[in-house]
Amino acid sequence: MPWLTKKEAAEYLRVCENTIDNLESEGMLKGYRLYIGKKPIVRFKQEDLDNLFLKRQKGRPREEILLDKGGL
Repeated sequence: MPWLTKKEAAEYLRVCENTIDNLESEGMLKGYRLYIGKKPIVRFKQEDLDNLFLKRQKGRPREEILLDKGGL
């Protein structure tokens, strides 16, 4: 189960980093905070990214689904 940074998650989904922030704030994507030192590090599970779109609508391109949510 790979853990991805926000930048890696955005590249994986082919969206901008702001879209990852929006998906997380809307509760559609869970960001896991790891507290190392004073600043939390946020990581995303690749499995969660894959499931995000499988649950939404099978067969539709990721970009089309994100456009429906106001992303991209």
